[in-house]
Amino acid sequence: MKIEGLSDAIKGTKSLRSKMQPAASLALNRVGQGIVTESARKVKETYNIKAADVKAGLRLVLSSPDAGEIFIKARGRNLPITRFKVTPKAPAKKRKVIKAAVKRGDTKTLGPAFITFRRGENRVMKRKFPTGQSGRPRVVNRLGQRPELPIEELHGPAIPRMLNEPQVLAHIQDEAEKRMDKRLEHEIKRILK
Repeated sequence: MKIEGLSDAIKGTKSLRSKMQPAASLALNRVGQGIVTESARKVKETYNIKAADVKAGLRLVLSSPDAGEIFIKARGRNLPITRFKVTPKAPAKKRKVIKAAVKRGDTKTLGPAFITFRRGENRVMKRKFPTGQSGRPRVVNRLGQRPELPIEELHGPAIPRMLNEPQVLAHIQDEAEKRMDKRLEHEIKRILK
């Protein structure tokens, strides 16, 4: 018994199968690029940070045609508090109370902190042992002043920690699924034409 067109159908199926893997990989890569942008946008909604600062800490590892997976790697140390919302923004001659809002709607006073210009930008610093807390007498420097050293810079959370917020993670996963469905459908239609 011979069925007409069966060999042509088998050849067409094999041809489609060989085109599907690269199409899925292409769709996955496009989704990955969109997810990096969406991640930055969602973190910006939760934290007082620029999207560019978030994107700078993300790296997308694209998929090869036979791998079938992408990776979005977040890296970086804790960011200086000045990358978030801080008032005042510059050093003042008169002592002012410094306030910082790392998360949106959550402003805190930083106590005995001060702003200084260091390494090319403004930084928020704090004395490790304010007057009377170190337990040792302060040393007089060559200008006749008694500096309260050491000082340390104040930092906010790192980008990987911001991405691990439950609502941010849930949103990114939902968005990835939606975008993958839409993009894969587009790639399949493109192959079938």
